[in-house]
Amino acid sequence: MNTLLDPIIGLAPLYLIAMAFILAGLGVIIRRNIFSALFAVLNLFIALIISIYIFLKVSKSGIQLYFFGGYPPPLGIIYEIDILNALLGLLASSLMFLSGLYSLWYMRFPRIYLYYVLLLTLLAGSMGCLYTGDYFNFFVMLEVLSLSSFALVAYFRDSPKSIEAAIRYAFAGIISSSFYLLSAFIAYSSFGTLTIADIALKSRSVEASIPFSGSVFGNVILAATTIIALTAWTWTFEGAIFPNYFWLPDATPEAPTPISAIFVGVIDLIGIYGAIRMFYTIFGRGSIVSQYRECALIAIQILAIVTVFIGSFLMLIQTDVKKFIAFSTISHLGLIFMSLTIDTCEGVSAAILHTISNSFAESLLFYGAGIAIVAMGRSIDTLGVLRKYKIALAGMVIGVLNLLGVPPLIGFWSKYLIFKAFIDVGKVYGAIILALATGISAIGYFKLIFNTFKAIEKSKADERLKNTLLADIVIATCITIIIALGFLYMVNPVIRNYINSIGYEIVERYKSYYEFLIPAS
Repeated sequence: MNTLLDPIIGLAPLYLIAMAFILAGLGVIIRRNIFSALFAVLNLFIALIISIYIFLKVSKSGIQLYFFGGYPPPLGIIYEIDILNALLGLLASSLMFLSGLYSLWYMRFPRIYLYYVLLLTLLAGSMGCLYTGDYFNFFVMLEVLSLSSFALVAYFRDSPKSIEAAIRYAFAGIISSSFYLLSAFIAYSSFGTLTIADIALKSRSVEASIPFSGSVFGNVILAATTIIALTAWTWTFEGAIFPNYFWLPDATPEAPTPISAIFVGVIDLIGIYGAIRMFYTIFGRGSIVSQYRECALIAIQILAIVTVFIGSFLMLIQTDVKKFIAFSTISHLGLIFMSLTIDTCEGVSAAILHTISNSFAESLLFYGAGIAIVAMGRSIDTLGVLRKYKIALAGMVIGVLNLLGVPPLIGFWSKYLIFKAFIDVGKVYGAIILALATGISAIGYFKLIFNTFKAIEKSKADERLKNTLLADIVIATCITIIIALGFLYMVNPVIRNYINSIGYEIVERYKSYYEFLIPAS
């Protein structure tokens, strides 16, 4: 573990927030859309470079720490980045950059500088949630993420549907984050700290006494079970798991299409990450609430199974392509939560790989459908216009094949890992559910593909359709990533071992997350 204070480790979220404020000021003075767009995309690219640097450093040297202000934990805010959040941070920044690039082509609306301010803020909140090692700072970054996403859903403020969807999303989101805030109060009052590593250590060694935070206080078992119960609502909301899935098919269609891609590719993974961190790092194996934790995992797995079938069945009846992709995402999020609640290294690794696969595939569908939406609108029946746009057409086909799990695409391997994870622990029902859900979803996906190849003669005379180069670049990049990841996973044992090591590091080597505190205990 490296405890040197590398400022780049803590730079990305603060840098993006600073850039958002600067753009907010400059956008009022420099009233040129191209300036705001290029400014934002440049800074999204810088954030991507930072995330690559962090990923490589964690891969080479192990867990990285950064103490804000130089104050050691638990006195100050700490950023702690391990193999899990380094990879997810790279995923989030990659998709945000691609959406920013896509926005250069797609966005031709008023108040462009506000759109890009919110885009920068959204990535700042996402990376802050992923990188922070402080329980309360996660709440702060979650609020940054939430407020910007609420505003982006309502970006088309002249549309009553957008405003209505934003209000519903905001109302439910405020309740969800309030539950998390309440859990933070309980965590501090019982464990005497808001440093996640400190809580994780004390949840397994209640006799531990850390300088400044001391030891536990009161009935910590009751406190821990309450924290799990409260945050379960937060994770299922952010991860769009039943009964908290309703916001995704409402909010996603009403947001600008590049933001729709971010919702299914980035926002949802915050819920997945939070659930993994709560059930494996903070209150994982060996914790004082092991039995309650097992019950909670079973309950969430049941909810995830319900989510899988809700998404699969409701996807079949959609005529709005954006709602179709939203329900497709919900079904796959259910599979991800099913996998991570198996409570094995293999289950967690499968969930992470399927998160990566699904994020790129669902975003790819939005990027491809975005061209059809500009040309003809959101009806699935008009997707045939993509026959004029070969790269977008290829994107729709590859995205669907990946979601179906067709080899050798990465979606096949992620579904295979989920299937194997259930079989290895003797839970055959999980494999059956995966097969049934894939079969049901296939009906909807074939409908989507059929309409994509159906001839459409006329389209709107939109200026953007004269040059779709930027959109094509984004779509081609996603296609390349999906194919390359699948091929590399198939032929390269290093990639397979790396994916498998994520689950092992999180489930079995949980002590590595808080071992820097042990010498002080």
